[in-house]
Amino acid sequence: MPRYFFHVLDGRAAIDVDGLFLADENQARFEALRGAGEMLTDENMNLWLGNEWMMAVTDEAGNMLFKLKFSAEFPNQPPTMFS
Repeated sequence: MPRYFFHVLDGRAAIDVDGLFLADENQARFEALRGAGEMLTDENMNLWLGNEWMMAVTDEAGNMLFKLKFSAEFPNQPPTMFS
């Protein structure tokens, strides 16, 4: 089975050095969505501070297969230095 790595950037970098052995890229997509859902509901998530949250999924050779990106915007608030 191939190994996939799920790297997260949310104002900090969390590089996945272990990865997961999964059947194929479709299973990696499922795992990315499942993991992203868990991380985005973490109360310490920086998403609400104006940081974009991104998960980049790579294969064992380091080739990027896809990215998930999330951000939160508050249109009724005055712009900050992060917008």
